[in-house]
Parts: sequence; structure tokens; C-alpha cells
Amino acid sequence: MPVMDELFSCPFCGLQTDNGYQIMLHMEEQHPEGGQSPFIVKDDSSVAAVISMGGVGDNDPDFTSCPINGCGEIILFTELDNHIEMHDMEGQDGDQETTTTPREYEMNNVVRGSFDTTLSYELRNLPVQSSPLENASSERKESAKETWKAPMKMPERSTRPASAPNGQTSGTHRRLGKSELGPYANENQMPPWLVKLLESDGEVKITNRMSPTGKLKKVKSTNHTEDILPVLAQLLDQDHSTRYAYLCHPSVKHVSKLKREGGFCGYRNIQMLSSYINGVESQGYQCFDGKVPTIFEIQDYIEYAWDLDINSQGRIETGGIRGTRKYIGTPDAQAMFCSLEIACEAQAFKSKRHGPSAHDLLFQAVENYFVNGCTTFDKKVRLTSLPPLYFQQPGHSMTIVGMERRMDGSKTLVVFDPMFHDASNVTKLVGQAFIHRDPGGVLKAYRRGLKYLIKYNEFEILK
Repeated sequence: MPVMDELFSCPFCGLQTDNGYQIMLHMEEQHPEGGQSPFIVKDDSSVAAVISMGGVGDNDPDFTSCPINGCGEIILFTELDNHIEMHDMEGQDGDQETTTTPREYEMNNVVRGSFDTTLSYELRNLPVQSSPLENASSERKESAKETWKAPMKMPERSTRPASAPNGQTSGTHRRLGKSELGPYANENQMPPWLVKLLESDGEVKITNRMSPTGKLKKVKSTNHTEDILPVLAQLLDQDHSTRYAYLCHPSVKHVSKLKREGGFCGYRNIQMLSSYINGVESQGYQCFDGKVPTIFEIQDYIEYAWDLDINSQGRIETGGIRGTRKYIGTPDAQAMFCSLEIACEAQAFKSKRHGPSAHDLLFQAVENYFVNGCTTFDKKVRLTSLPPLYFQQPGHSMTIVGMERRMDGSKTLVVFDPMFHDASNVTKLVGQAFIHRDPGGVLKAYRRGLKYLIKYNEFEILK
């Protein structure tokens, strides 16, 4: 019989076992959060029955609910395998994976000293305006609209509508459906429990977690995680498969979803870009008052942009987004930033039959972005003061925080994925100088390479 300190104990009923997986399964089945275990299927024991739980099924053939307890995400079927794999990495604990090493300096200071906070070229195109949003002048409105028109190559508005067949006005926009706006495309108002949950966004929470010895320990956590980029810089430097890599400014927070919130990835990426703007007091930072805007505030900003006639077709296409769970995309993010006079530029990539693939074009554009913003090329990990990039793929969006060239010649995007939290084997390294035994294993959660991207034939970025 195993000794007591090798046993895993259920914190709810005291059941003990020497099998960690068995105790986890016991907790999911007998003490599930919310009172209903996702592993107990009432009418059908098939995997299909499990993954279709959550109200998404016959009417939404392209979507499925994540089967992991507490996730709440409704995702495309094509993303299910990768999504579950990311959950596995999210739950990793690397207590045996690192060895700290005494150095004459803190990694925090080394990395921060290597960055400078000079505004990058991408955010220098307009003078900073300090007037509050609600008091925007007519001149500011026109300036914002001109900013929007230029990168999107929008035509000047005609004084009279052009004629179209059947007497219809050209340029009319249709209402989008679930394939574009997600499973809640027709929602008028999100449920009250979700509103309450989102009001806790960014708060530090204390939870009980089971240690490998079966003991409970209190852990502080937040879905707005700082100082992850200095950790990634060390891991990339130590990974033998990395030839060289670029990283954006370290002030970018990894903002991830709250438990059970569902799909707000577009908003989370806007929050990550906003964390950079706040961190370096870049163009438009006065609008955020030093804080990362909430999901509700972002909805207000986007609707305000539509009021200014910036991407105003978005209101027609969505039916309005305020207070709903409708998906947003690159045009909505760009409209918001332009309305706040934060200069930005969108770029789209699409595969053509007799041309380069979308992922090749994407890799090239992202690498050019980092090369043009880099001042030193003599180090393996090249640290820049650049903002991150909003990255849109079909059905999901992420934030690109870096670019990597591997020893085999392949390229990899380094991303913060809002759908997942940083694993404990990453957060425990924040602020430390360390040597890791398996840097590639940890970096896997932040890498998106050819194997992942080849599934799609179009992408968008916003810089």
C-alpha cells in the first residue's frame, strides 16, 4: 500500500487513491462544477453525443461545444482536435522541468533593457488627441473617417446613389448569419449570468488546486497575464530548433477567456493590442484611461465608430452587437481604433490557384513587419518595440506577438491565443532567469506553423 504522501485526495469527500487520473475523473463525475458532469451522457454514450452538448447540434452543423468541463467554447468542428490539444497544454505543470540558475542579473531587467519604448512607425501617423470620446469634434470625426478610408481604399461617398438592376441601390449589405457571426448570430441580449461573469474580467482570483502529492494549494490567477513575453524570449533562446526569432514589445498582456464565457476572441485580441497602447502610452492611450477596455466598452467603441460612418455597414450586417455574443472581426477592430484616431492598417491574404498560398503570404508579411521594426540582427532572439498584430483566420482570431525561423527552414508564428490560459509551468517562470529542459515542449502552446495554418486559404491581419 502506498504511503500517505503519495496518495491523491478528493477535496470534497476525502476519497483517496494513488492514481491521479482516477481522482480527476472522480471529481468530474461526482463533484462537477455547475452540478452536471460533461462526462455523463444521459441518452447516448457515443463521443458525438458528448461533443454536441450545450445546445449546438443539428441546427449548427459547423459548430460544436468543447467537451472539456468549464470551457463553454462553441467552436468549429475543424478546430476541435487542436482545441482539445491546447487544453492539454494549458493544464501542464512543469515542476520538474526547470532548473533555476544564479545569474548576475534578473531576466526581467535584461529583457526590458533590450526593448525601447520609442513609438513604432505604425503608430506615429497621427498626432495624439487628448479630447474625451464623448466630446469628439466634427473635425475629429472627419479625421477619423479619412484615416479609415485610406488603408481600406474606400471610395469617396457619392452625392447620389448609383443605379443597380431591379431598381435596387448598389452597395447594399445583407444581414450576416451564423457562419460569419457565430452560433449566437440572432441574439438580442446575452444572458444575465454571462453579464455578471464578464464584469469580473481581469480580476485576480484565488482558487484551490491539487498538487502532485494530493494536497490542496491556493493559487492566484488572472485572465490578464503580464510579463509572458520575457519568458518566451528565454525559451526561444534555449530551444535548439530555433534559428532566430522576433518578438514584439513586452508590455503586451496575454488576455484569455474566462471560464464558460464562450467566444469573445475578437474582443480579447483588441484588449491585447490595447495593453500595448497603455504600456507604452502610445497613440490614443488617453481613451483607455490606463485600463484595458472591457468587452462592453469595446462594443460601445465599435458602435460609436459606426455612428461616425466608419465601417457603418457593420451595423447592417450584424444587426448591432451591443450586449450580445456575436462574433466580431478585423473590420470591426479597425473601425474602433480608427474612431479613436489610432492609426492602423488591415491586410488580407488569400490563396490563388496559380499563385502563392495564403499562409506563405502571411508568413512573408509578418516577417517583413518584424524585420522593418528591428534595429539589431546579431542575436538569436531579436527584441523589438513593435505592437502585436491582430490575426484573423476563419472562425477564430489570435494576437501575433512574434515570428520564428526554425533550423529546418520553416517559419512559425508566435501567438497569444485568447482561448487558452498560460499553463502553470509558464506563469511560475515570470520574472525569473532559468534554464529549461524542454523549451520546445512549452513553446508548442504559442506556436502556429504550417501544419496548423495549411487548413485555411485566407487570413487577415491588423497592424
